[in-house]
Amino acid sequence: MKTLRRAALAVAGVGLLAAAAVPATAATPKPDNFRATGKAAGKLPTTKAQAATAACGMGVGSVNAGGTAGGYDITATRPPTVLPLETFKLFNVRASTTWYFTDGAQQDYYSGLILQGSNLYGSIVSYNDVAPEPDLGTVKLGTGWTSFRAIASSNYVQGAAPHSFLYGLHSNGSLYRYTVGETVRAFGSAPGFGTVKAMTLIAETATYDTLLVSLTGGSLYTVRVPVANPMKPIVKKVRSTGFAAYESLIAQRCGAASTLLSAFDNDTKKVTVYAVSRATGASTVINNYGSAPATFGGTANFLLTGDAGPQLVGE
Repeated sequence: MKTLRRAALAVAGVGLLAAAAVPATAATPKPDNFRATGKAAGKLPTTKAQAATAACGMGVGSVNAGGTAGGYDITATRPPTVLPLETFKLFNVRASTTWYFTDGAQQDYYSGLILQGSNLYGSIVSYNDVAPEPDLGTVKLGTGWTSFRAIASSNYVQGAAPHSFLYGLHSNGSLYRYTVGETVRAFGSAPGFGTVKAMTLIAETATYDTLLVSLTGGSLYTVRVPVANPMKPIVKKVRSTGFAAYESLIAQRCGAASTLLSAFDNDTKKVTVYAVSRATGASTVINNYGSAPATFGGTANFLLTGDAGPQLVGE
């Protein structure tokens, strides 16, 4: 229970599903309904092997202003193939971390951390093949999150010295880091992030995490955050322009050392897909695979991935 993806289980233990529900209850689909609709629908990449296929892909969950959840199954073809995920009624989500899938012996789970209003919640969707409807469990982890504009999670679980962190972008211009278990504990902060518009995690290693962030002016940076405290991020410029239009960035591993990046423009309701080499500052290779409609209209987008990966290796 040390990893962030299981934080909600750690908070409430086996009583989580019975005790749930500060956000409104939801009619949640079974696992197959997280797949895309249409004949070309494929399985979302939740393992290292799936992420390393020739045409890399990702699952992106999304929640709109009305509290309906949906999303996209995205494949890096030219132009990108973007298939809608089936929709279901969830609850209002202001921001979310990655949602992780856990395949259990008797029950399966999707779990993630969300912001709703001023509160941080751990949420779990639980289902099995017997119950007619899966359960939604939510546990309040803390209040006072009104001024946080975005959150992201890291889970380094496939090597020595595993760690899990929650990163929060605050309106005061600082980036905050937390550990999450039975309680949420501060684990460092750093100023200087007031112009960040969107952020996503692209690397998890034993000694550091790396965020990819875009600024309101359109530039793109990596932010390497060493695991050790005090928190002293290392910031490198990747591009000077080109990313101002995007309200959210979602990253998934692609191959041995690359990142598939989906960038969402809410104004045009389009997603642009990029293949990004291992980040090396301005010399980072970024290939544009084109844009495609993303008409679900989500206000909160987040990665759908596997219980233990694929581990991100973007820097």
